Amino acid sequence: MERINPILMEFLLRSVIKKLPDIHREVYQYIESMEYQLEEASVDEKQFLQLMIEKSPFKAAADHFSLHISTIKEIMDEAQMEIDKSIDERCNRIKWIDYTDKFKQSDNTTQRAFIFLS
Repeated sequence: MERINPILMEFLLRSVIKKLPDIHREVYQYIESMEYQLEEASVDEKQFLQLMIEKSPFKAAADHFSLHISTIKEIMDEAQMEIDKSIDERCNRIKWIDYTDKFKQSDNTTQRAFIFLS
């Protein structure tokens, strides 16, 4: 598979997350948000890993959603599998069409492309 533009990948990720079942989406977003906060508070990888142990996003999610931590892990695994599967499927259907020659003007060298997502 070709390397996909990070902006497009972010778009695809947000699109797939929106389509997850409510509990999967809510748990996934809660944990991702907590992990991001811990990452921002860390000065290096070692401190991040320490914070992940001390302030476990999975434990916090279990408390927040009043679910057992094993249920939270199961929900996250299912959500991640669905996200990966959906993004892979959509990436395989992406068609890049180079329209540069069709839009070229005498003094314009900008490359233009059309992307089709289904």
